[in-house]
Amino acid sequence: MLSEEHYGRLRSLWSRFWRYATGSALTAVFSQLVLFLVFSVLRLENAKDAAITATLAGAVPSYFINRYWAWGKKSPSSLRREVVPYVLMAVTGLVFSTWFVDFSHSHASFLGTSRLTTDIVVQSSYLLSFVILWFGKFAFMHKWLFRSEPVMTSSH
Repeated sequence: MLSEEHYGRLRSLWSRFWRYATGSALTAVFSQLVLFLVFSVLRLENAKDAAITATLAGAVPSYFINRYWAWGKKSPSSLRREVVPYVLMAVTGLVFSTWFVDFSHSHASFLGTSRLTTDIVVQSSYLLSFVILWFGKFAFMHKWLFRSEPVMTSSH
């Protein structure tokens, strides 16, 4: 049986996880919409550049949604402890999603040569790249980036 303290921590973690999931869904829809407009509708950029544009467009609102809403941080952001690590995490996601979209786009002809098929492959691979990274980002933000309690160090 869980103690009151453990139950409270578990409930807090579950609540944070759902706020993270909701914020992620909002920013994913926003990024996906940017990709759709830039690549599929307006045809302003190739698949790789459109993925970069979409990821950058979603990164800033994602930071603020996660920091202030999901993790409930009220203090000013720390450049060294929060902003720089978040940027590194976002760049990792950017590199992975860009590579994944570019790889998928270059192999889309396997499924057919129509523009619709290419659009579906690009849109799907972009979304899938973020689903793949989603749990890792939560763990990183929860354990290191926005943690509430200080890290305990050994006194040995």
